[in-house]
Amino acid sequence: MEKCFHTCRRASGRRPASSRFVALIAIVSLFAWGTAAAVDGDLDPTFGSGGFTLTGVTTASFQLPTRPVVQADGKILLCSALNSGGSSGQDFFIARFNANGTLDTSFNFDGKVTVDFDGGNDFCNAIALQSDGKIVVAGSTDNLVGNTDFAIARLNADGTLDPDFGAGTGKRTVTFDLGGTNADFGTALAIQPDGKLVVAGWADTGANTDDFAIVRLLPDGTRDTAFNATGRVTVGFDFVTSTYKRDQAGSVAIDSAGRIVVGGIAEKGPGGISFDFAVARLLPNGQFDPNFDADGRATIGFDLGPSQSDLAYSMILQRDGKIVLAGYADTGSGTRSDDMGLARLLADGSPDTGFGIGGKTTVAIDLTADGSDSATGIVEDSAGRLVIAGNASASAAVARLHGNGDLDLSFGSFGKKTFDFGTAVGRFTGIALQGTQIIATGVVTTATDSDNVVARLQVDLIFANGFE
Repeated sequence: MEKCFHTCRRASGRRPASSRFVALIAIVSLFAWGTAAAVDGDLDPTFGSGGFTLTGVTTASFQLPTRPVVQADGKILLCSALNSGGSSGQDFFIARFNANGTLDTSFNFDGKVTVDFDGGNDFCNAIALQSDGKIVVAGSTDNLVGNTDFAIARLNADGTLDPDFGAGTGKRTVTFDLGGTNADFGTALAIQPDGKLVVAGWADTGANTDDFAIVRLLPDGTRDTAFNATGRVTVGFDFVTSTYKRDQAGSVAIDSAGRIVVGGIAEKGPGGISFDFAVARLLPNGQFDPNFDADGRATIGFDLGPSQSDLAYSMILQRDGKIVLAGYADTGSGTRSDDMGLARLLADGSPDTGFGIGGKTTVAIDLTADGSDSATGIVEDSAGRLVIAGNASASAAVARLHGNGDLDLSFGSFGKKTFDFGTAVGRFTGIALQGTQIIATGVVTTATDSDNVVARLQVDLIFANGFE
């Protein structure tokens, strides 16, 4: 099966007994105590238990890469999915931690909230914070009639559903229903300065065929008809060499001109195994921006390994307007071997030749021969460095790069750091900054249990000039 977040549909979650949480804590404790050193990237022992914390659930589900949100007061928000049991199936799961890693009991009394959309399987894939402190979450819901819709909810700061959103319910769904199975998956979220919500993902348009799908909502949750008349836009890259034409978005951002930048993947080859990084830019009215790579769309291929499969999981806009995508690239020779892959575009959609080689670079961790390394989260720090988080085989991994794409050798071990969860499988799926420190969130899974993990990594900017 293709190793990806985008193209793999989710299986139903397990329902292990809550008592197994004790075993999960014991396993993850190995991770905390086995990483003592004195360089940037080490676990911060003042956070949680030895640098990490868990939500305390045992039925967290596999999720798309989700970037955490750090509030101005240092509190940390994350979202994923939780198997709540009974008829509600999987539900949106949102947790908030205090700045020190303890669960915030002012958020729904125990720091945790679930949101159910009509009994279907619901997956929260994105979270964002409004300027007024309200929390917006987005993902998808199985509506129990055979297809899947975008799902969006808004919470008050205390974790209660906001009745000013979604006609008094705090929730709303959006359908595209363009063909195939009518499966529409929301994966990414951005909030415009005027309070409008932009949700991106993909929509089935035929047999095994997907397009980027974007919807813009007014602050009350209704579709914004100033955006392509219906509030919805789809974007196809449609390589002529592609068998299925699966184009799927996983990231969205609003640039300084109010344009909507959407990142993801575009299928380019026969057999449904070859993909390129893909970016589209839309004008505020929903039309393609002709000043972005001539037609509003750009693709980036590494094309280094046998599968020529390059998948972008995350995207950011740098402070200078450049676009950076992170994911993985098959770099093997004869045998597939995936490395973390990054690509950077200039604001006009052309490759940034000042980054890596021709605007692209890879980071190999290779804990095992022909290992599977991927970057699922990315952030730019105050020094202009790029910090990426993801996984290296069964371990969580973080790396830091200079602005030109070179590894920052002052971070971890030669620019890279891995975290072993003992007998558990761990991956980081998102990354953010808490002041100068790095917050990485993800999932840790044993044979029977799964929970969300939050880690804080130390960064000492006193030595940011490189004289370490």
